[in-house]
Formats: sequence, structure tokens, C-alpha cells
Amino acid sequence: MKSTRLLLIDDEPDFTALLKANLEAAGGFEVREVNDSAKAIDEIWSFKPDLCLIDVVMPGMDGGDVVAKIRQDSALATLPILMLTALVEENPDSDDGETLTGGLPFVSKTSDFERILACIEKHLEEAGV
Repeated sequence: MKSTRLLLIDDEPDFTALLKANLEAAGGFEVREVNDSAKAIDEIWSFKPDLCLIDVVMPGMDGGDVVAKIRQDSALATLPILMLTALVEENPDSDDGETLTGGLPFVSKTSDFERILACIEKHLEEAGV
């Protein structure tokens, strides 16, 4: 069975390492991390993820800049993206994440792992992955 490829783009290596370990332990995921947003597009081309999880606030290119670069590339324009942020809290009554201004779905980095996993699975399903 083919693993679902997830790319974590976040400037916090401790966060990405922990999330990667939890996702791989959950099973069915092949996960890569990139902790330098300037290297994100090259890593997307190299890894060919099924979904990117992108931190909103990063030094240099922030998450919005990374998304803009992805959307400008016609070959990547439909790549599913789930934003990660510690700046915004989710509605506790929602079990499928929220939407940021601009229509991008997000999940709070402060959410428990089960909620993050549920948001990932929901957005993969919506993308037909």
C-alpha cells in the first residue's frame, strides 16, 4: 500500500520532528520536514507530496509567500495545503479545522495530535488523495 506523502514546512525543527514522529507512528504517512521556507519549493518538486502543511509565521518567506509561489506554478497550483498556526485558536465545536482569510484551511499548532490528524485526513479526502 502506498503511503501518503506529507511535507511539513515550518521553521521550528522541534515541532516538525515531533509532528513527523507522531504522523509516522499513526501509520500510512511518509513525512518530510523542511525548516527553511526558502527551500520549500525545491523540496516540493523533489518529494512530490500529497499535502503540504505550512506554518503561517516564518522568517524570510512566511507561509503566505510560500503559498503564493506554489500557486504561481501551474504544475503545483492544485497541491492541497493545510496551514499551521499558533496565532489563531480554532472553534472548539468544529471538528474539521477552520479557514483563514483567503480560503486556506488551517489547524492550530496548539491542537492535540488527534485533531491535527483529523484535519489532515479531511483535507486529503477532499482532495481525493
